[in-house]
Amino acid sequence: MAKGPFHFKTFTVGQDGAAMKVGTDGIVLGCWTPIEGACKVLDIGAGNGYVGIMLLQRMRPDGALFGVELEPNAAAQCAENYLNQPFPAHTSAWHGAIQDTPQAHPEWQEAFDLIVSNPPFFKSKPKSLNAARNLARHDDTLPMGDLVKAASKLLKTGGRLCTIWPSDRLEEWNQWAAGYGFAIKQTIDVHTMRHLPAKRVLSEWIKTEAGVTTTYGTLTLEGKATLDFTEEYLNIVRPYLKGT
Repeated sequence: MAKGPFHFKTFTVGQDGAAMKVGTDGIVLGCWTPIEGACKVLDIGAGNGYVGIMLLQRMRPDGALFGVELEPNAAAQCAENYLNQPFPAHTSAWHGAIQDTPQAHPEWQEAFDLIVSNPPFFKSKPKSLNAARNLARHDDTLPMGDLVKAASKLLKTGGRLCTIWPSDRLEEWNQWAAGYGFAIKQTIDVHTMRHLPAKRVLSEWIKTEAGVTTTYGTLTLEGKATLDFTEEYLNIVRPYLKGT
């Protein structure tokens, strides 16, 4: 992705201050995440804020979006992008660690209807020389257990947690989420091309002790060639991406 501003159909985000630019994982998560009934939304590991702004496009005008980002330059850019976004819902960006919210934001406890996260999901992988990029990509500062523990404290009962992970970490994530009182509502395997195995998985969890019917599905981005986008992918990105 380019280093300059990224122009969606209805808004533009700056991304020069964030180590991780607008990318396919975040775009897919922002397009796919169900927003129905969510008035108060939290984006954990918000980066430059674009995933949350994608949700704002579908949120009710009296809603509120909060973004949490640990890396200082990305947090500053998230705050700037929130300020410049065109939608009427309230926005607020906070620079800090989600693990610190019980002390920093006690009013957030059990306050959210929906939490979304495109987390730093690489574990025990080679790192680059760019410290900010490592922070955004590797789970040293936000392991799975800390993420789901925070979500369980911040969501209302019946609230939802939507994430995207590498497929090889799905089993681990399922164990963590179930252990903190979440029930899985849906899992979507994401294939970059029809003939390739799934590389990512989208999942929606509900904070509940009741039984939940789980649905499973797939999302394929491209056919047999690069830029040969499938109709199912175009259907979800068309409200957001120019040229679709």
